[in-house]
Amino acid sequence: MNKIFIDTNYFIYLNVQEPEQRKLYNNFYSKLLEKYDLYTDVLVLDELIFVSKKKYSVPYNASIDLIENDILPYVAILGITKK
Repeated sequence: MNKIFIDTNYFIYLNVQEPEQRKLYNNFYSKLLEKYDLYTDVLVLDELIFVSKKKYSVPYNASIDLIENDILPYVAILGITKK
């Protein structure tokens, strides 16, 4: 299966969109999950929390819920390493 790295902007869209718009992002996310192995890293998750709160006033707990329920079960989290 092909691999895809998901960056912060996509997760922010999942986190801040209105319900109607979020359906589009959720449908796309579901299709990605069916066809690809998804990856991200801890810095992306940190940036998701920070930008969602700072720029879009998304409560901290809402971002944590997204991470725990919609990201961690389906997306492999890469460590930050020096090579």
